[in-house]
Amino acid sequence: MYSYDAIVRYSETGGSLKANAATIANYFQDCAILHSEEVGIGLNYLEEHHRAWFLVSWQIYIDRYPVLGEKITVRTWPYGFKGSLGFRNIEILDSEGNSIVKAATMWSYVDTEAMRSMRIEQEVAEAYPIYPKLDMEYASRKIDLFENHQMLDTRTVMAYQIDSNNHMNNEAYIALALEYADNASEIKCVKAEYKKQFMKDDKIVIKKAVYDNKQQFILCDEEDAVHCIVMFE
Repeated sequence: MYSYDAIVRYSETGGSLKANAATIANYFQDCAILHSEEVGIGLNYLEEHHRAWFLVSWQIYIDRYPVLGEKITVRTWPYGFKGSLGFRNIEILDSEGNSIVKAATMWSYVDTEAMRSMRIEQEVAEAYPIYPKLDMEYASRKIDLFENHQMLDTRTVMAYQIDSNNHMNNEAYIALALEYADNASEIKCVKAEYKKQFMKDDKIVIKKAVYDNKQQFILCDEEDAVHCIVMFE
């Protein structure tokens, strides 16, 4: 298990002075990457071996949002490997040790030369001790699409949204959907399914549908190929 302590900074909060869903996704992504660095399977190792972890899906459940100045602990651990897939829990605790945000994530281990998923090597799997998974809801990584999505806008992928894999950062998809969400501060669940990566200067077509208490966003390209589905509850 890996953890780090943090203080919620002003730059991580908006007008509500609370972290939002995209900020939480950043905490989680940072924690996963720092864990890999600590066990010796970090970004340099992956680059040298022509490997990468690509995020397949998020499920984030928010009991409450961290607030400005709050001291929090972010922690993570793998709870299983299967073929090319890795399964990881991530959690935020408050200063009293109470769990305020929980997440389950699925990652695909990729050969970056062939650009295809591959079986996780023994050396990599053995670097990460397995812990029991969190007591939380585990939904399918596949998000069933609503009907009648309406086109809202088109955007261009900017340089600041690009990560070390030269793809649009995982958090940026959630941040983009948040811009068009209703009652963003009331979101208690975030689900995202990643299908295809956007690159710098790609055009993003944003579509939205609402059903009951769920807001669903499709981020697709100009040919209508779906790259990511984000759903807020």
